[in-house]
Amino acid sequence: MSLTFNEASHRYKLDSKPVTGVTTILGGGIPKPALVWWAPGVVAKWVTDPANADKLTELLAGDTDQSVKFMQALPNKERDIAAERGTEVHDLAEKLATTGEVEAPEDLVGFVEGYMDFLDEWQITPVLVEVVLASREHWFSGKVDLLATSPLLMSQPDIDAGKLIQIDLKTSKGVYFETALQTAAYSRAEFYMDGDKEVPMPEVVKTFVAHVTPMDREGINARYEGSPLGTSLYPLATSPAEIDEHFQQFLHAKAVHEDAKARGKKKLEPINRPTEMKVAA
Repeated sequence: MSLTFNEASHRYKLDSKPVTGVTTILGGGIPKPALVWWAPGVVAKWVTDPANADKLTELLAGDTDQSVKFMQALPNKERDIAAERGTEVHDLAEKLATTGEVEAPEDLVGFVEGYMDFLDEWQITPVLVEVVLASREHWFSGKVDLLATSPLLMSQPDIDAGKLIQIDLKTSKGVYFETALQTAAYSRAEFYMDGDKEVPMPEVVKTFVAHVTPMDREGINARYEGSPLGTSLYPLATSPAEIDEHFQQFLHAKAVHEDAKARGKKKLEPINRPTEMKVAA
């Protein structure tokens, strides 16, 4: 098999060689200044939450190094919980799109209900769901969430009817424009895998991001406050030409990512100090 994906490590191999995923490339190629504020904000909220008062008192009275490590780990812990929840929702969405039915745990039912309504309202017909793809020319890989058809999302039904659109699913707190670069890379991949066979990528004429949120804002779901209930659709590229523009931006981000990796491998060494000082005549 030319392209393989390891679910556990989330790593790809193309022709038996490691190949970087699109999301990893974007993570290393596009600055994320908001994270500078988000991480300390997580710690600040935990410290000021009355429910954590006893634990905070215990930390302050205990070993300082251990207390610092606990605080430092809080942002990663929150990130990992959100990522695990997002993966569960993605898996349920995949089953729903491919089989038309799914059994969801009680805490995720709201996500599924909203996503079901979204598929029905926009008359989404899935064509490819959660397939891995790659580009040898630009050496990247990834997994596309959904390629589909929808008569309601085509501005020129007589021309575009039956053409494919791409929809990326996000369960993060919000959606961001850099997803346009992600979907463009997937759209401009050379092939996807059907079992162990490479299949040329079909033409994609438009890209969207679907913000999949629950049907309530209680408890842990309060993080989505300000976003519409259920699944909301946002346009990214409205034409193949716009997808091409976004793909060029992706390639720029890829160059930045690769340059940063190369610089990270370089180690500066001091030059030897001169043993004798020579004074110019």
